[in-house]
Amino acid sequence: MTAVTIKRKPNLDLTQMDGEWILLDADRCIVTRLNETGGRIIELLDQEITIGALTEQLASEYDITYEQAQADLAKFLDNLKEAGLLDERYES
Repeated sequence: MTAVTIKRKPNLDLTQMDGEWILLDADRCIVTRLNETGGRIIELLDQEITIGALTEQLASEYDITYEQAQADLAKFLDNLKEAGLLDERYES
């Protein structure tokens, strides 16, 4: 069984401004504001990563349980997928 990998959509610009993250999808002229955690997740999604590795990284960085990180990440990834911000080659 292979691990599921994810990656953010190519050509997204991520910038930190005034304590929040701004994600620009220039192809679709869409701007998304993210909090610190959302910005960090998008940073980590710059490279292909497994969901498990991403969950472990977040649990470690934010000092939360793996289960909490997993639940929060699942919701966030669903929102990214719905917004068309994940690379479709990696979506399951």
